[in-house]
Amino acid sequence: MPRHAPEETAPSYWLAKKLGADYLEADLQRTKDSVLICLHDSNLKRTTNILELFPDRADSPVSDFTLDELKQLDAGSWFNKENPDKARDAFKGQRILTLEELIEIAESGGQVTGLYLETKKPELFPGIEKDLYKLLEQKSWVNNPNKKLILQTFSTKSLVLLNQYFADTPKCMLLWNDEEFLTGGATPDKLKQALAFGKANGATIVGPSFKGEMNDYYNLMKKWMVKMYHKEGYLIHPYTFDTKKDEKEYVPLSDGQFTNRTDLLLDYYKRSHETVNAILNELGYE
Repeated sequence: MPRHAPEETAPSYWLAKKLGADYLEADLQRTKDSVLICLHDSNLKRTTNILELFPDRADSPVSDFTLDELKQLDAGSWFNKENPDKARDAFKGQRILTLEELIEIAESGGQVTGLYLETKKPELFPGIEKDLYKLLEQKSWVNNPNKKLILQTFSTKSLVLLNQYFADTPKCMLLWNDEEFLTGGATPDKLKQALAFGKANGATIVGPSFKGEMNDYYNLMKKWMVKMYHKEGYLIHPYTFDTKKDEKEYVPLSDGQFTNRTDLLLDYYKRSHETVNAILNELGYE
């Protein structure tokens, strides 16, 4: 993916914040000792050096590791290898972030950046919704007008639980072409059924995939679908905007956007910002 820093690490979040992102997005999982961390994949092979440190546990889920074990992993060097044109020495040795550390970034710099948090594979972490509520309540992120918060999930069960704990917090029901949200085949009846379920469980935003220039996702942003989303009262936050072509085609149909390229999306909206290289250098990631 066309990112400028290792995903879900301090430099990537600081870069997005300094560029002027409205929200910092994170995929939440839970360690063996019950710490919420930011990580996308179900295991650690793609974005860390786990094969070097814990080769016998390379396929194990995050829940099999303590935070101390995860903090030993290098979560940045992989990016340099895959993106030599964007490689920086400072990316080597970057660590997996906890949600608390992400909150510190969001609250730093004199301006609070919003958080857009996903319960990732919540079936692997029973009770993660309650843990998330406890931490965000402790950090004064629940129902605080000065701290923008949106919660998101692909899981119907997790959406129900999130609505129990965060009744007044905006929630995004993420959609994919599967049976979980009854969108397999994406017929009007199935999609309407999914939207009715979301509305009954507190979702006010829908997050559909679209077939972008850099991905082969199922297209849940067809014109009839967009019309149905809005007719049912949803805001539309599609994923993932990574090219100018994606922006030209789908931004006019949406109310908010997920992106790996904050800089490109800000350019689309004609919002001024420093260059990526200038920001990373200023932050000390050289």
